[in-house]
Amino acid sequence: MVYSNMATILLILDIQNGVIDRLENTEPYLKRMASTVASARKANVKVIHVVTAFRPGYPENNPNNSSVPAVVARGEYLEGQSSVQVHPAIAPVSGEVVLTKRRISAFFATELDMLLRCANAESIVVAGLITSGAVLSTVRQAMDMDYRITVLEDCCMDRDEEVHRVLMEKVFARKADVVSAKEWVEKLSIVEGH
Repeated sequence: MVYSNMATILLILDIQNGVIDRLENTEPYLKRMASTVASARKANVKVIHVVTAFRPGYPENNPNNSSVPAVVARGEYLEGQSSVQVHPAIAPVSGEVVLTKRRISAFFATELDMLLRCANAESIVVAGLITSGAVLSTVRQAMDMDYRITVLEDCCMDRDEEVHRVLMEKVFARKADVVSAKEWVEKLSIVEGH
């Protein structure tokens, strides 16, 4: 079966209270994200929010994992806590999926690929936190799964600006379109106008 109406999905990674609270100077970032999400919704682009959360007692904790034990020690990111809720600046609207992941990549051990296929998605637009974490892992896995990828450079953020720059310019740009939110929104407006 050939699909003629392939969809683009805006995939928003880890823009949740607990991650935002650990970063500095997030107001301009959240304002840009809110504007970008509003434009996507206006253009009828489906939005999938991905958050990191763990079950009570952290059954997903493995001592070989370099990230989860630190989260366990701090007692963070448990299902039901405000730290795992999507930040209010981009709160999901009716019909938007909020997907929970237990590891860094949005694809690993989640239903993301199924949701994308059910939505007829051939391309994904990635925004979120952290560039060297969830964004990197998700983008690399999406590349291996043959999705067309656009990364919104200024809608991703990392604690280390140099790492962010290198990933955008030297890693992602080789296999994905790396554009600003403004550039992507302008393309949406052109498509919407036709």
